[in-house]
Amino acid sequence: MRNALINNIQKICYLGLLIIVSCTKDQRTQPDLTRYQFKETRDLVSLVNDAAALFSKKGEDAFSEFRKEGSKWFSGSKYIFIYNLSGECIFHPVLKDLLGKNLSNLKDLNGKPIDQFIQSIASNHKKPFGWIHYLWAEPGEIFPSWKDAYIMGVKGPDGKTYAIGSGTFNIRTEVQFVVELVDSAAELIQKYGNKSYDHLIDKAGVFYFYNTYIFVLSTNGQLLVDPSYPINIGRNVIDFKDYSGHMIIREMLEKLKKEDVVYISYMWPAPGQANPSKKMIYARKELSGADTIIVGSSLYLVEPIWEKF
Repeated sequence: MRNALINNIQKICYLGLLIIVSCTKDQRTQPDLTRYQFKETRDLVSLVNDAAALFSKKGEDAFSEFRKEGSKWFSGSKYIFIYNLSGECIFHPVLKDLLGKNLSNLKDLNGKPIDQFIQSIASNHKKPFGWIHYLWAEPGEIFPSWKDAYIMGVKGPDGKTYAIGSGTFNIRTEVQFVVELVDSAAELIQKYGNKSYDHLIDKAGVFYFYNTYIFVLSTNGQLLVDPSYPINIGRNVIDFKDYSGHMIIREMLEKLKKEDVVYISYMWPAPGQANPSKKMIYARKELSGADTIIVGSSLYLVEPIWEKF
């Protein structure tokens, strides 16, 4: 019984819960560009949306347009790629040796199953679009960087569904990315309680990218999950202060007594930096068995969203 439960949790995590869980709250069948603050994010979403429309109309006849260098579809490290739902790459203008190959076992440098996430997005009927974030080195590069790919499921002229997408390196982290991350983790915890905690800290899973991760607290401030400081698990951090002396955990817990969701801003140094920068926590309440717990994540704020929090 225990092994079956663990297998169910793993199945949900590795089918891209981060991307698809919001379907219970969002029944859109088209992406909402107003959710994104940054132009480069909106441009990438629009590019994939336009490519999906062209492929839906022309099928493989669109490939000649997608591979034209210098076009809107293919410029530098920006390009369109297409997989079928069996994991086979049917179009890629850069990594041509991937064509015709099944990439179901494709993983990033942390072991994240990239193709499994791609398939889970494209095959979701309620919300066939979303993001994957993975550590990747382009051909000719020595060191990997974080890459963010936007994926859409689209029906071709043959009536079959395909996964079409495009990616970019080191995109600025959107608030929406963090909101989806936390909401997905909260739903997983609601279903499986503390048995889901190991998956929240797994670098090969959906809950880890860049410097973004999930933390979980009890309502009295005890730290239950924190992959950045695992030595602190079990400690009470209610009196934790930021660089300005702001007691951010206490404020968060007080606000969550009245609200289901909160945003808290504070000051903290970015990795490798001595001076603090403005950061934001998004947190929400969730049931874990009979207990109420706090699930949250954070990101560093940059223009144009600084003044909103």
